[in-house]
Amino acid sequence: MDSRSGFRAVCLLVLIAILVGREAQADRLDLIQKRGTLIVGVKSDYPPFGMRDTHGRLVGFEPDLAAELARRLGVSLQLLAVTSTNRLQRLEEGAVDVVIATLGDSPQRRQIATLVEPGYYASGATVVAPPTPRLSSWMDLRGKKVCATQGAYFNRPMAQRFLLDLQIFNGTRDARLALRDGRCVAWLYDDTSIAGLLADPESANYQTPLPSMMISPWAIALSAKEQGSRLEQMISGMVADWHRSGWLIEMEKRWGIKPSHYLLEMRDLWSRRNPDGGLLCTRLDNGQWPAACRHKLLLRSDEVGGIEHLGLLLKEQTGLNVTIIHDAYDRTLFLQGLWITLQLMAACISGSLIVGCLGALAAESGLPGMRAGVRLSAALGRMTPPLLLIYLVFFGVGHIIVSRFGWTFDGASIVIVCLSTYTGCAIVSALLEAVSVLREQKPGFRLGWRELPQALRLAYAAVVASLVNVVKATGMASVIAVPELVSAATAIVAEQGNPEVMMNVLMITYFLLVTTVVQIFNYLEQRIPNLGQH
Repeated sequence: MDSRSGFRAVCLLVLIAILVGREAQADRLDLIQKRGTLIVGVKSDYPPFGMRDTHGRLVGFEPDLAAELARRLGVSLQLLAVTSTNRLQRLEEGAVDVVIATLGDSPQRRQIATLVEPGYYASGATVVAPPTPRLSSWMDLRGKKVCATQGAYFNRPMAQRFLLDLQIFNGTRDARLALRDGRCVAWLYDDTSIAGLLADPESANYQTPLPSMMISPWAIALSAKEQGSRLEQMISGMVADWHRSGWLIEMEKRWGIKPSHYLLEMRDLWSRRNPDGGLLCTRLDNGQWPAACRHKLLLRSDEVGGIEHLGLLLKEQTGLNVTIIHDAYDRTLFLQGLWITLQLMAACISGSLIVGCLGALAAESGLPGMRAGVRLSAALGRMTPPLLLIYLVFFGVGHIIVSRFGWTFDGASIVIVCLSTYTGCAIVSALLEAVSVLREQKPGFRLGWRELPQALRLAYAAVVASLVNVVKATGMASVIAVPELVSAATAIVAEQGNPEVMMNVLMITYFLLVTTVVQIFNYLEQRIPNLGQH
């Protein structure tokens, strides 16, 4: 090659580089409109969200979304099949303008692509199981063999949260066969994928009995340099309109997808109005949606104020995910649990004193056989573990009453009765021992209403110890679904996956509650004359 030819080649390469550079810097929306075609990457192996029909065409829930985007942009549509492994790569290469391919929104993916808010759908982890055994909660799977598919992001956290014995298989086919053969009681998998599998006649008898966990919104993706661009703003506005109009719910029905709570909640959120009549979810001056309209897991401390700012800042600086600070739902759940726990504590303290005092008075009533009967009942009551007593009343006696008479009883009331009975029996014994001491000091002493304060003064230490123990025992109410403090904390852990934080918060909260109760009794001992004196 002579020098003149070489110079021409260099000039041509420079010209191509300039043109490519200009195109790369051009507004993507301008390029799409100039081309007259919107190129969208969608799945081809994820029915009914993205699949091929009998003619080989890409169809499904997400191709319909792509078609609506193209219609609103006033251009034609070209669909390109992508996979989970190459979808973001095709986006960065410029092979596609937009990706709508079951892409979960996460902080990690936001570092390599522009993910449009709001999300258009959401998925989570759930299980598919045969009709038997019946599953009513995730706790029913604790310690049991559960099939899982290798590589699923939720395998490890779900196993840790619910102590699942996961049987990991290389693919969905093997996991499905293992479930069919009874090698596991359920199959842990993505809930949207399960929806497609259940449409298969072979799986007609299977069900998804448990609510989805670890919900992740799906986002339409653009290249990283489209952050804040006109294209992002336009698509974001379109998705918001889809939620307000209920169009996404109609698409869900069209493709026979099980109704999702996410779409219902999003329609309610994006249709909500302020007291002045304006929409709650309208863009701020900086082009962002209000924090109340965004996914809570994707917010940063600099995007919110007040207590949420402090909670997110703590998470960013220390890694401690104290969601009861920065998440309004978790905070409300925890405070409601605390309030119910305080009510249980007050009711159990009062109930225990009533049972103890009445039992001691009955024993000293002088009726034939009453003293022996009360002492025997108190001994039996003290020897029966309170948790067993709660189970016996709630599932045993309660079941008989419900099945025969149709009467139902509030779980909190059952806990109060059981714990008050258990602790009251201990107080009965303490009071009767005090009566024995008083009778030695005062021959002929008999316990009555007037003499009860004397017995209480003498048995004060034992009575207070029993009442402090019943305060600690109120956490047992969670076993029969009373939404108290322990139940609220475990519910937050199940959803957020932060057991190390919430268990410490729970421990500190109970420590403060018990300490407060002890201080109150100490105050009473000091302020009421002769209360603690023997």
